[in-house]
Amino acid sequence: MKIKDLWMSRDSGGKSRFGLRSLGGVLGIVALALLLAGGGTVLMLRRGLPVQGLGLILCLLVTALVMTLALRLGRRTVQDATVFFLTEDDRLFILDARELVDYGRNTVDNVLGAFKTQQLLRELAQRRELPGRAREIVKVEKLKDRGSSLSAVCLVRDINGRPFRLSCFLVRGMENEEELIRQLERRRNWRDALEERDSRRPLYILLSAACLAAFTALCVLSHPAVSRLPQEIYFPCLLGAFIAVCFLAWFAVRQRRGE
Repeated sequence: MKIKDLWMSRDSGGKSRFGLRSLGGVLGIVALALLLAGGGTVLMLRRGLPVQGLGLILCLLVTALVMTLALRLGRRTVQDATVFFLTEDDRLFILDARELVDYGRNTVDNVLGAFKTQQLLRELAQRRELPGRAREIVKVEKLKDRGSSLSAVCLVRDINGRPFRLSCFLVRGMENEEELIRQLERRRNWRDALEERDSRRPLYILLSAACLAAFTALCVLSHPAVSRLPQEIYFPCLLGAFIAVCFLAWFAVRQRRGE
């Protein structure tokens, strides 16, 4: 199909730096985590502070920071890899450029895959034919303004015509951005804008946060530096806290997306 219009992040245009941004973001997060954890430990040793007690707090804080930065990097990566196409017959399509690249199963293949995606994005910026893996947006169920970006929950069709829901992000600052938003609004179901749907997501978030707080308290009380509870439950509680963090992050992300 012939393309009438195309939208992508400014950072993914003719001079895309997708590979450099992705790799640099991962290395930056890892370096920051090592610096904070190692530097904090050295500082506690030099000041004669209790490493066992404060080390747990430092570990939790660094873990929370790493997860926050990783989520932001992941969202930015999705935004930079997402391309919207409007065909001459007024059909709107979406494509995640990473789906056209084989990322493999090891670190080297993942790095090469990021740079292949970077090259593909540069080619897509110049192409006037619709890629075969692009999915048609049949309906926009939710559209939410998040300041620096827009999030949309869309009903799309794959290449075999099967419908499914897909969450996508639109980076602010794209060329002709208003036209893309108008195209999405045209495909928005007006009933969804009027109906208030019950959601149990906030309840799940609160339950996950409560479980995290409970497991964290048990970890502190069973830590050798405190020893208010049997030390044997420390690692099981630490595992429970990790699982609670995963659920909390999952439900929070879905709530933020409007799913």
